[in-house]
Amino acid sequence: MEKDSKPAAGGCQCGAVRFEASRRLTGAFICHCRMCQRATASGFFVNTLYPRDAVKLTGEIRWYASSDIAERGFCPNCGALVVMRYHAPEWSGWYALSVINHDDPESIPAVAHVGVESKLSWLNVDDGLPCMTYPETFLEDIGADDNKIFHLVNEMSTRDS
Repeated sequence: MEKDSKPAAGGCQCGAVRFEASRRLTGAFICHCRMCQRATASGFFVNTLYPRDAVKLTGEIRWYASSDIAERGFCPNCGALVVMRYHAPEWSGWYALSVINHDDPESIPAVAHVGVESKLSWLNVDDGLPCMTYPETFLEDIGADDNKIFHLVNEMSTRDS
């Protein structure tokens, strides 16, 4: 299931929060959900998944519970969103790291747009990537073993290997 075993590094704008990671599970997801829009003060959040045990975070991180399923980790100095950690037991072993805050974001190509039901109407998405909506039952369906969205995105991610 691992997409990339090469070590990756990155951090916030001011450098106070850094990460080192390996064993990336996916390419980049471009999430258009309202929580990601508000957390990034932009139209979307670009993230990729790593196993938690493959990520080393350094520096002080301020955590904000943005939903019932996840917390977002920000640098308290510059405010940059660096990481998401999940509360749901099925996803508790993963971190979603900001692709943009990787030292080499070009090395993590986008594989899908998710949460497009909240995509801003004036934002044109014509890059040919799959566009998926979150189902109304998303919060109930987040288990990694039976989550259709996870498996669909993972299949697309591995197809490009």
